[in-house]
Amino acid sequence: MTEQSDDLSTILDTSSALLGHNGGMPARRDAPQMPDRAAAAHQAIAGTTRMTTLRYLLDHPASTRPQIAEATGMSTASARVALVDLEGLGYVTADVEGPRNGRTVRYSANRSALTDDLTSFVAWMLR
Repeated sequence: MTEQSDDLSTILDTSSALLGHNGGMPARRDAPQMPDRAAAAHQAIAGTTRMTTLRYLLDHPASTRPQIAEATGMSTASARVALVDLEGLGYVTADVEGPRNGRTVRYSANRSALTDDLTSFVAWMLR
């Protein structure tokens, strides 16, 4: 490295330190005092892939992962991650219990749970 690039590096490092940046991604901060189910609803709609998957399943219940991926333009891997997340949050159900390897699984949105939790989220936002 040249002396000039060393100086630039030092300036950038100092600026970042003064501004509280560590050079990586910004720290994730949870919203203060958000009820658990409101936070779950926020998590479900905060990511485009999760929100797109939910939107699709609300209109097309009993869809397979390849159907979701094809209809929404996402990869099957992205659809899988979104479905796992949404199942964990309680907004998507699958018609297969236990191991799913090699089985066709159909997914549906849990409209009532989503409605209840989104209502809680909106109430928290507008308090």
